[in-house]
Amino acid sequence: MIARRSAGGPEEPRASPAGLLVLAAVPAISEAASHAIGAVLASAFGILAAVTCRRPIHAVGTSWDAVLRIDAPRPELGVAVFEDRGAYTCTVRVSRTLGTSPGSWDVGGLALRLPGHGPSSGPADLLFATSGTGRATRSLLRPVRFASGRALTTLLPTTAASGSLVFLLRPTTGDEQPQHYELAVAADRGPWTPVGLLDLVRRRANEKERFDPIVNALRGTAAPSWVVATREPSYRWARRLGRDGMRESDRRF
Repeated sequence: MIARRSAGGPEEPRASPAGLLVLAAVPAISEAASHAIGAVLASAFGILAAVTCRRPIHAVGTSWDAVLRIDAPRPELGVAVFEDRGAYTCTVRVSRTLGTSPGSWDVGGLALRLPGHGPSSGPADLLFATSGTGRATRSLLRPVRFASGRALTTLLPTTAASGSLVFLLRPTTGDEQPQHYELAVAADRGPWTPVGLLDLVRRRANEKERFDPIVNALRGTAAPSWVVATREPSYRWARRLGRDGMRESDRRF
């Protein structure tokens, strides 16, 4: 059994004053369309970075030492970290997509780095954004007032031996900056199944880290080709901006 659970069932998104939710993904799109979308996003991020002279998104955030506990293993998923019970030290960065001040409408983000669980025993990165939690709305970005006070999902699916997977982090308290999240997984667009808890333990100095779920895929998973085509141009821009012409303080997710 999971030690802590969120108070209610799956939370459906509500409209914000900013307007309707923004479509982040559909179950599958053609690779040609994916390349086109990726090129548009990369161009938009490049222009925004040139205008602001900083990272185009997630420029400001807070970093944490954290612990991921797997309390309800799911070995049938074919993902090593979910095979057995265990506790794993990790790092987390909480940020706002456009860098607005807390209390203003923005899309929240949470980046999770799990050392030793990526390719060749390197780090594994998972990126979450505030979204709905239903079968359709888990792929919709949700503007919120506080970066991580609502449910966050990985939006786009990853592929494991068991099929398509999407991950969910749901705060277990109603705080504006929660420090405890339930981790759940949905297989093949099915219901969420809790697997563990993520605890943010202590604040840490912001480090110049890059989070990349394509290069640092969780061991046992791989992004579908259409997801790579959509995301890779933007990540390539981000890696390039991290090396060239950007202030040191902005070289982070």
